[in-house]
Amino acid sequence: MAEKLGHPQPSFTLMGRAFFFLVPVLLFLTRAEAIDLSATGGWSETINEFDLVSGAGSDLVDTYESATDATSMTISNCTGDTDNWRLLVRRINDPGWHGDFTLYVMRTSGGEGTGSISGGLSYIEITTTDTELFSGAGNRSNISIQYKLTGMSINVLPATYTETMTFTVDDLP
Repeated sequence: MAEKLGHPQPSFTLMGRAFFFLVPVLLFLTRAEAIDLSATGGWSETINEFDLVSGAGSDLVDTYESATDATSMTISNCTGDTDNWRLLVRRINDPGWHGDFTLYVMRTSGGEGTGSISGGLSYIEITTTDTELFSGAGNRSNISIQYKLTGMSINVLPATYTETMTFTVDDLP
């Protein structure tokens, strides 16, 4: 199968006490016909003294969630409504990513189109191994994606943290 690298899209930023930046990269695994995957949107979050659990001297809120439609995805160029595919996700493990952080993703809408979509309606951890987020058949547009970050605390040094996330659409036989 051939791979094509898509255009990175900024997807998630947290700043203040710590600054995070998540960049989704779109990959396409294809047979003779290429199924296309595109994504738009992002997440920006400021973490500062207002995120302290009980004011000065307390810890920071541990978990942050994006809007339910932080990223919108479109899967197109299917050969018909029975052209099966699955969407995989993984993170690159960029240098400097804090080991206490755990990143999650889920699908919050089925989007639009004559094809079908299933799975992915609860958070899954994004690891450094490809994991299926959801699957479907045929063209789908405006699929909403939400993110969650856990592991924030006052023990995390103020810095810029960057992580790259890769989505891959796999055209199934």
